[in-house]
Amino acid sequence: MGLKKSEYLKIGAILAVFFLGIFFSIRIQTPDFTLPILNPNDLNPGLVDESLQSKGIDHTVAPFSLISQNGMEITQDDVENHIRIVNYFFTTCPGICLDMAKSLRKVQSKYLDNDAIKIMSHSAMPEYDTPKVLKNYAEVNDVDSNRWILLTGEPDLINNLARTSYFTVLKEGEGWDKHSFIHTENLVLVDHKGRLRGYYDGTSENDTDLLIDHIAVLLEERDKDLNES
Repeated sequence: MGLKKSEYLKIGAILAVFFLGIFFSIRIQTPDFTLPILNPNDLNPGLVDESLQSKGIDHTVAPFSLISQNGMEITQDDVENHIRIVNYFFTTCPGICLDMAKSLRKVQSKYLDNDAIKIMSHSAMPEYDTPKVLKNYAEVNDVDSNRWILLTGEPDLINNLARTSYFTVLKEGEGWDKHSFIHTENLVLVDHKGRLRGYYDGTSENDTDLLIDHIAVLLEERDKDLNES
């Protein structure tokens, strides 16, 4: 004996409620993806100043005052509540810097209209890379100064930031040469609170795509925090 139409509808409704219950139960039990908060003792000791190698909590980027390709002073206040992508380079670098610039252009293009994003490229040869030199480099490499800042300044400060804030250069004896210090290919993802959230190979297309995805994750965190404050 066949079921009536009303009975089919009841069965369908019951099944719909059943499967929706399973779906939402899984959603509740599966936490949203988050990025780790990185501290010095999570990283390669060769990149970390000895004074910080045992630090395991509460690391944030130190205050700074540097000069942009437009000759403007840039401090931590200018990037407060921003998601930052940080790297070290120099304008005459013939090797990995070319690949890193290509990767950063991709990041810039993806987030060109998002004022919450700042790309910050620090010169590893600040004595040579004056604002004028950086500005010429910016023009050649399609750098949009609203999204991507090229930075120079006092060598000691830039070096100190690399060794005690961003951990992007090797210590003397590990790749050291005639330059003041040797940068890595790392792109560092910094959240709106100044915390380190990820490292990405700036010469890798796959890593660059992953970085772009992870920026979106941090943007959601930022928006949530700002809305709650």
